[in-house]
Order: sequence, then C-alpha cells, then structure tokens
Amino acid sequence: MSIPASIVSHPNPSFFHEFLYEYEKYVFPMSPVIPAKDVERMISQMNESRDAASFVYIFAAVTLNLTRGEPVQEAPATRERIATLLTRSLEHRRPLVFDTQPNIVSVMTSLFSEMCSVGLRRLDMGFFYLREAISLLYMLHAHSDETLNEIDMPERAQLQRAYWECFIHERFTALTYSRPPCLSALQGLPDHDPTLPEDVEIGFNHNINNFCLVDREFLQYWLGEKSGVGSEWIENKQLQLEDNTWHRQVSKLPGMMQADLIITRHWLRTLTWQIALSNTLLSSSPDSSLLLSLSFPLRLSNQLRQFLVGIPRDMVGIHGSGILEKLFEIANVITDVVLHFPHARGEETIQRIHDIVFLKNFVYSFAGFQTLRPAMLTRKFEMIRDKYPEIREIELLL
Repeated sequence: MSIPASIVSHPNPSFFHEFLYEYEKYVFPMSPVIPAKDVERMISQMNESRDAASFVYIFAAVTLNLTRGEPVQEAPATRERIATLLTRSLEHRRPLVFDTQPNIVSVMTSLFSEMCSVGLRRLDMGFFYLREAISLLYMLHAHSDETLNEIDMPERAQLQRAYWECFIHERFTALTYSRPPCLSALQGLPDHDPTLPEDVEIGFNHNINNFCLVDREFLQYWLGEKSGVGSEWIENKQLQLEDNTWHRQVSKLPGMMQADLIITRHWLRTLTWQIALSNTLLSSSPDSSLLLSLSFPLRLSNQLRQFLVGIPRDMVGIHGSGILEKLFEIANVITDVVLHFPHARGEETIQRIHDIVFLKNFVYSFAGFQTLRPAMLTRKFEMIRDKYPEIREIELLL
C-alpha cells in the first residue's frame, strides 16, 4: 500500500542514515532482529511503503532514545525529537484490516514504540504497544513449534528472537510495574543464526536465560501475596542466579552486554531476597545460610561495586531507563538493610559505608535517576549518615 500524498514528505535520507552507525553498535546488539542493512533498504523505500516509512521513523526514535547521554526527561529538545519521530511512525502505520498479514517489521515497529514510550515515561502507552507486538507475534504463530519449523532460516531465528525479546520486555514489565504477563517461554533458545555476530548471539541468549529464571512460580510469588514460599525454593533460585560458570562466560562479552546482564542478575537476586523477606524466611543468626541471611544484600552491594568500578559508566547508561529502574531497586533494598541491620563494628562498618557511598554516587550520577523517586533514597542516605557518623569523614575522601 502506497503512502498518501498528504504525508509523503520525509526528511532527507541522510537524516536517517546518520542513525545507522549507532543503531548497529548500540541498539541491534540488545535487540538483534532487524539488521542495519535491512534498515538501510527500508530508508530507500519510504516513499513507496508505509510499513517501511513507519519503521524507519521509529528506528530513528529508538536509536535517539538509547544513545543520548542525558535522559529525555532532562533534555526537552531530545524528548521533543523522539516524540515527533514516534508520532510520524504512528501516522504512517497501515490500519490492521481484515486481510492484513503482519510481518517481523510490524512486530518490531510496535516493540520499538513501546521502548520509546517508556523512555518518555508514558508507561501505559508502552504497555499497550508491548501487548500489540505480542498480539502480532500470535498472529504469526511464533509460539508454535510446528509453524516455526515451516519457516526457512534465517527468518525462523529472526522471528524466534523477536518472540524472546517480547518475553524479556514482558517479564521486566511484570516485575517493575506489576503488569500481568501472557507469554510462555519457547521450548529452547533461538536457532543458531550464522548471519548474527557471535558475541551478539551469545549475549542475547544469556539475556533470555536471565529472564527464564523468572518462571511462573517467581511471578506468582512476586505479583501475588508472596506467601507460601519455602526456604528451599529461595535457596535454589539464589543458587541458579549465582552460577559461577555463567559469570565466567559473561565476563568475555563486550562491556555493554556485561553491564546489562550482570546488573539484571543482581536485580533478580535482590527481588528473590525480597520474596524471602516477605515470608519471614530470613535470619540474622550467624549460623543461618548466607542465602537466607538478612545481610545478604550487603554482599551483593560489594560484588556490584567491584563490577561497576571496572566498567565505563557509559556502558551502563546506554541501556536507558530500564537499567536505572533496576539500580534504583537494588539501591533501595541495600539502604533498607544498612538502616535496619544491627550496627556493625570496625572494618565491617567501614566496608559497608564505602559500598553504600559508592553506590549512591554512581546511581545519582545519572540524570535520569531524578525521574525515579530519588527523594525517598536521599532521605534514607541521610538516615544512614545519622546512624554511621563515620560516613561524613569518608565522603570527604571520595
């Protein structure tokens, strides 16, 4: 279907070509479905194809959303550009009529619309477009092994990756915003795709495995009353999340992928600890299992600090608001533990203070953190200063 003359006017193609490098370097590795060469082809088809035009606008919007150092909330000009590109993408979309058959491009147009909407803090709109992408996947029968087996490579693996990316986004949305999920995990990881860079394929598969640990039981305990959880389930889940082999494999990936995977895993461990806390399964006794200890998040904060010290800050910031949500939740839990755990002595106190000050300085260095209820954390940091007067001296040294 051609584009009506009334909306055929597009920016010069060079405007969109300028986004291709950053898209390929920063967006595609985390969302490995539509390669840059396909985007370049669609740029040349914008005047003839509404689907191509709609995707190109949202490709530019999502690239801008994820690759600018400052958050869109703190940069009105950037926010306006993203909102304008998102609007133009929506204007060029074809209506879903009786004989419409979606394709992988329409799925990713909806998913990128979700990502931009969340970046603009339009969370309800983001959820709408996420569910739209999922609906399109169901129309393509991407959940059916029988249908997938009839699709040739590499299109089959591409569709599998789109499904898994929606699965990941839906699990994150369920845990962060308490929205009910509907996708089940596929039977296995995406088929090996020789057209995909090796580190991108490995990193994406690790991301899938991270969120597969958020199984139906995990969701039930987190979204429900968090009751009926046994200590065995908590310990098994923490052991799955502590997998040393996984950490060795991830340490070989590029820093951008490591940041997302490792912070996500720390976040999941924090959520698991919170489930245990709500079921009074934790203990301050020195004889209790470390995995069921009230002080467990303090260990995580030290591990997280050791990782963050060795990685460029921009490798974290490139992931946008999602990773800031995870860091917020980690910081919130750790400050609660520091506040309510019995006052430690000597070197243990100094170590706690060093870790909490580092975490505070790190998370507050992202301007986007100001959109995530920072006043609550600021108050908790002030209370920690009152509990540990030593922190005033240490802050002067940092």
